[in-house]
Amino acid sequence: MNKSIILSFTVCISSLLSSTPEIFKDRRESVRKQLGPTSVMILSTAKVYLRNGDVEHEFRPDSDFWYLTGHPEQETKLLLIGKDFKGKEMVPFSDEIIFTRPGNPRLEVWTGKRLGVEGVKQELGFQFVEVTDSFKVSIEKLMPFVDTLYITMSGRNIHTQNLPDPSEELFDKDKFSDVTVLNAGTIIHHLRHIKSPDEIELLQKAIDITGEGIISAMQRVKPNLYENNIEATIEFVFRDLGSERLGFPSIVGSGENSTTLHYTTNNRQMKFRDLLLMDVGAEYHMYTADITRTIPVSGRFSYIQREIYSYVLEAQKIAFDSVEIGMTLKDIHKIAKNYLNEKGVGQYFIHGIGHWLGLDVHDVGGRKAKIEVGSVFTIEPGIYIAIDDTTALEKYRGIGIRIEDDVIMTENGPKWLSAHIPKEIDEIETIMRQGRRKVRH
Repeated sequence: MNKSIILSFTVCISSLLSSTPEIFKDRRESVRKQLGPTSVMILSTAKVYLRNGDVEHEFRPDSDFWYLTGHPEQETKLLLIGKDFKGKEMVPFSDEIIFTRPGNPRLEVWTGKRLGVEGVKQELGFQFVEVTDSFKVSIEKLMPFVDTLYITMSGRNIHTQNLPDPSEELFDKDKFSDVTVLNAGTIIHHLRHIKSPDEIELLQKAIDITGEGIISAMQRVKPNLYENNIEATIEFVFRDLGSERLGFPSIVGSGENSTTLHYTTNNRQMKFRDLLLMDVGAEYHMYTADITRTIPVSGRFSYIQREIYSYVLEAQKIAFDSVEIGMTLKDIHKIAKNYLNEKGVGQYFIHGIGHWLGLDVHDVGGRKAKIEVGSVFTIEPGIYIAIDDTTALEKYRGIGIRIEDDVIMTENGPKWLSAHIPKEIDEIETIMRQGRRKVRH
């Protein structure tokens, strides 16, 4: 990575740190304007969960909570009420209050300094801050005036149906059975869907870091290495360039593993004729990239690999060129699918064309949301032909190819955010050849 990019990282970070409290406060104000006189919003972060013994699972704040607060710690709650809330006189705050863990010098020796009440006031700009244990007192005073409660449900989906109702720990549901509980995302997610210039900067940094990791991988890949060797190369670069964590588990699949969409075992030894699919993303200041590149382990695509790769790349370019304001991702998918159908391989394109991108790798919006100025999304066509698929020509079996890039919609049309990450066949082969020359010398 050159010095100009590193310098731009430093400038971006320093400018954001100075304006962050105001950015978050403006977002909260936008949310509060949508709260009625009998509605309240409560956003929470998780408790500490032990992996085993005294080792904790890595913590990351809930994305909706972070979007409105910038608070990085566990066991924190944000409570918002609207301008005309009927029970406002019952509590000693005007429109918002945040509940945070108190300082604990004995524990902080082991786990690091907490913000505490004063830290939240000074660093995050909140006027009203209390310790988490006092949350119940405030909410019990407000509940008699509440008919609609918006709460954190960011992780609620088909995979979490058996988890406890998140509202149960917030208030007495038997006592206030008439209160309607809704997902806070119904208010927050449209705001999150449209990215501000500051957010786009952070996404670009995450994408730049991800690109550096992928290029390093291209330079290292060769037969007989293991998938995890390449995973380690990529993730070393991520951390070395300032990524705090992965946006999602790295997918590094060679040979037949390239046909498994979310393969993450990453332990197979790569062979000369394999393709290697790398779907990876660095997270930077909570925003994640999502890039996929597929390369030949030998350093040169075979004739058959070139054929399939060219179909996928052309499908991606056609999809990108079709993007217009007001379209949905489903609209774009149909265009790429039709092209691949014309080439006779459409049946092997078995997932959607892309997804929204931001604080989460599969960001808020859903497939029905329309593309607007400030929308960020992926375009990622792929062809996956299982090694045991007897309906496919034998020469195609075991080939999995995905090409994924990140796109921002601007007033002048779509723009690749990851245009600098090589994906043309000749570019990839040149980089791999140069990497092997460096190793020899």
